[in-house]
Amino acid sequence: MSKYGDGVHEPYAFSGSVNLTVDDYDGRAQTSISPDEARLLGLRLIKMADEAEDDR
Repeated sequence: MSKYGDGVHEPYAFSGSVNLTVDDYDGRAQTSISPDEARLLGLRLIKMADEAEDDR
């Protein structure tokens, strides 16, 4: 398991995009997003993690 979770690969920057790969039971999902989209996703994930901790 990676530090991001089971099946989540290390994100990397390439050609002006942030690339993320996730292994699934059905195969592999890959996406390329802009740096601004990656920042927004990161902030949203932080907010969701905080909400999840509050629900404990």
